[in-house]
Amino acid sequence: MMQRTLATLLLTIQLFADTIQWMGSFDKALVLAQQSGKPMLVVLVTRECGACRELFATTFRDKDVVDLVNEKTIAVIVTEENEDYPIELLYTLVYPTLFLLSPQEVFLKEPLRGTVDASLLKEKFLNE
Repeated sequence: MMQRTLATLLLTIQLFADTIQWMGSFDKALVLAQQSGKPMLVVLVTRECGACRELFATTFRDKDVVDLVNEKTIAVIVTEENEDYPIELLYTLVYPTLFLLSPQEVFLKEPLRGTVDASLLKEKFLNE
């Protein structure tokens, strides 16, 4: 029994260690960013967006990206349907769009729009 519990715990830790810890609410992510002093990585997507699905299937599964995003940012996914985010985020016609915001909701970098691979994300937002 103890071995099974330990194995389950280790598997759970491994699963969470290999994924980005996404927040589902902009407001909650903002509070956490303000408390931690970390910038927010905001990913604006739509449900119908093929490039959005590709971003999550490839870029956000890259181990270096996962580690850097979890270490350096508060990550949040925003869809058009959400209502708890700054209206400025809607001023885009290209999806996905990635924003790096300070805890004071100031844009820290130019947004990345469309297809974003791991190397571009690391270079432009994560400084690697």
